[in-house]
Amino acid sequence: MAIDHLIDGTASPTAHLLDELALYGHRPYDDQPDPRPLPEPGRLQGALADMFDALVATLSDTRLEPDLQGLLWSLVNVFHRRIDRIER
Repeated sequence: MAIDHLIDGTASPTAHLLDELALYGHRPYDDQPDPRPLPEPGRLQGALADMFDALVATLSDTRLEPDLQGLLWSLVNVFHRRIDRIER
């Protein structure tokens, strides 16, 4: 799998997630790795950007705008918690 690197030579967060899933794609209580392919990195990055853009576009200039930053960080934390579970 080719990894897109940032300017400083480190892998992007999305590339890191894909690498981790490819390496440790086993499901809990299952002896075999999941044979299904991972999403293409470009499509995954686009989908992630779309999720954030949708929240920003929907909540900007509304009474929920003060909650926007917290909701965006909550979305990030969903992925962080999943990576923590995979690492365990």
